[in-house]
Amino acid sequence: MGAPSWLGIGAQRSGTAWFTGLLTQHPQVDLGTNGKKEQQLLHKVADGRTPAADYLDLFPEDGVRRGDFSPQYLRHPSAGVVVPRLVPDAPILVLLRDPVERYRSAMRLGVTRGRSQPYPIPVNLQTWAGFYADQLDVWASFVGKDRLTVLVYEQVRDNPQPAVDLVWGQLGLAPVPLAAVHAPSRSSSSEEADWEWPEGMQDALRVLYRPQARRLADDWGLDVSTWETLRF
Repeated sequence: MGAPSWLGIGAQRSGTAWFTGLLTQHPQVDLGTNGKKEQQLLHKVADGRTPAADYLDLFPEDGVRRGDFSPQYLRHPSAGVVVPRLVPDAPILVLLRDPVERYRSAMRLGVTRGRSQPYPIPVNLQTWAGFYADQLDVWASFVGKDRLTVLVYEQVRDNPQPAVDLVWGQLGLAPVPLAAVHAPSRSSSSEEADWEWPEGMQDALRVLYRPQARRLADDWGLDVSTWETLRF
C-alpha cells in the first residue's frame, strides 16, 4: 500500500489548482491514479466515514511522486489527525492569499457555480476559511511545524519558479523550466459574477483577520505585506 509523496491542504481560493498544475509539469510528479487534484478524503478517513485503504490505494509505489491538493483539509479540524499514520513523510503544502480577497473570490465562485447553500452558511464558512493562523496551529499540533511548507500566493504568483523548485527539491527532484505560468486554471471564478460586498462586511473582515496576519508574520515568518486589504 502506498501513500502520497506530497500533500496540499489549502487554502481555498488561493491558487491551489494553478500551483498544482505547475507542480505536475515535472515528468515525475502527478496526481492520484484517478487523476483528481482534490481527493477530499482525509477528513472523511479521520471522521470514520471512509476506509484508509480507499485513500492510500490512489498512490501506488510506482516511482511517480503522486499527491493530493484538497483545500478542505486546512479548515477541517480533524483532517490532520490521520496524517502522521497515513502520510508520514510527505511535505505538506499551504498557499495563503490575502484573506479578504480570498473571501470575495469564494463568494463570487459560489455565484458562478450556482451553489445553493442556504444563508448564512456561506458567510460563516467563508469567514472561518480565512483564519489561517488558527488553522495552521491545529495542523502543527498534529504533524509538527517543520512539515508545513507555507507560501504566500501573491508572491508565488509573481515568481512561481522558485516555489515550485522548492517543492520539487523536497521530493528529491531536479527542477525543470516551467511553461505557461500565467494560464488560468479551470477553477478560476468569473470576474463578472454578480456578487457585491454587503455593507460593513469588508471592514468586519479586516478587524477579524489583522490579528491572524500578525501571527503569520510573528509565528511563521511570513511576509504578508502584499495583502493590501490588511495594511496596518
